[in-house]
Amino acid sequence: MKTCHIFDEDIEYLARLSLWKKLSGKTLMITGATGMLGSYLAFAANKANLIGGYGIRLVLSGRNSQKAKQLFDNIECRILLQDIREPLDVDGPLHYIIHTAGPVGPAVFEKNPLEVISVNVEGTMSLLRSAIQHDCLGVVFASTHEVYGKAEGEQKESSILGAVDPYDPRSSYILAKQTAENILACFSSTYGLKSASARLSRLYGPLMNMDSGLFICSFINDALHNMPVHVRGELNQLRPLCYIADAAEAMLRILLNADRGEAYNVQGKELPTIGDIALMVSEIGNCGVKFDKPETGNKPATGYWLNTDRIERLDWRQRTGLLEGLRRTMNFFAGSETENEEKEKDQRN
Repeated sequence: MKTCHIFDEDIEYLARLSLWKKLSGKTLMITGATGMLGSYLAFAANKANLIGGYGIRLVLSGRNSQKAKQLFDNIECRILLQDIREPLDVDGPLHYIIHTAGPVGPAVFEKNPLEVISVNVEGTMSLLRSAIQHDCLGVVFASTHEVYGKAEGEQKESSILGAVDPYDPRSSYILAKQTAENILACFSSTYGLKSASARLSRLYGPLMNMDSGLFICSFINDALHNMPVHVRGELNQLRPLCYIADAAEAMLRILLNADRGEAYNVQGKELPTIGDIALMVSEIGNCGVKFDKPETGNKPATGYWLNTDRIERLDWRQRTGLLEGLRRTMNFFAGSETENEEKEKDQRN
C-alpha cells in the first residue's frame, strides 16, 4: 500500500511504544484488519517488529481479499480470509486478539441491520470460543460510545446505560454492541478469559471510509471538492471525536494493561458541536459553510460526552487535538485526491 508522511508519522509513533515488548514472541490476531482501526494496528505491529525485532506473529482477519492484498502486500503476516462468525482456521495459540470486526456507518445500519447484529453478536461469540481453544491470554473489543443510548451530560463506565428503542432497526448497532460487551463479560466469568472493551467515540483520520455516511466524512468530502461544508442537522448537538492514532494506542493499552472485564471510555478532550466541527473543516478547507437549519445562537449544546479517567490511569492521553487531527486528515485525503487525478490524466494521455 502506498502511504504518505502523515500516515507514516502516526505508525512510527505507535510502533515505538514500549508496550509492544509485552507481545514479544506472541501471536497477535486483529479482526476487521482492513478497517481503519484494524489497519492502523496492523501497520503499527509490523513496524514495531521491524524496529524492535519483537517477533510478533501477526494474523490479520478480514473478508475482503482484494482490499487485504492491497493493504498488506508488504507486511509479514498471515491473512485469514473468512467470516468471523465461523470457527477460526488457525493452528497453534492465539495469545492476544484485537477485535475490531463489524459493520460501521449509518448507511449499513439502515440497509442491513440484521447483518450488524449477526456480525457483532454471533461473530463475537464464535471468536471467543476460538480464543478459549487457542490459549488466548487477552482480548480487547472495539465497542462504541453509543452503548450509552439517549444519554445527557458526562458518562462514566459505571453509568447506567441510556434508553434505546428496541423497535427501531437503526438501534441494531447499539444493542449489538451492548450484547457483545455482555458476551465478553460472560466468557470472563465462566472461563476466566481476560477481556475488556473500548467504548470508542467517533473515530476519524487517514484510511477512514469516506463513503460511510458519517457526518465528518461528508464535511471533509465537501471541503475537498471546494464546496461549502453542508450541515444538515442541528448545530448544537455534541459530537466529540477521537483521532485514529490515539484510538489505536488506547486499544493496545487496554489489551495489555486493563483490568479483567472492564470497559474503558476513549475520547478526545474537546467537546465540539456539529457546528463547531463544520466551522473547523471550512476554515482548513477555506470553503465556507451551508446550514439547512438556522444558526442556534446561544442555545445550549445537547448530548453527552465520555469521562476518560479510567483509560488515563493506563497512561493514555490524547496526543492529537481536534483541529490538528482534522488538518492531518484533510491533508491525507487531499494527497489521495491529487494522486487519483494524476492517474486519470495519465490514462487519458
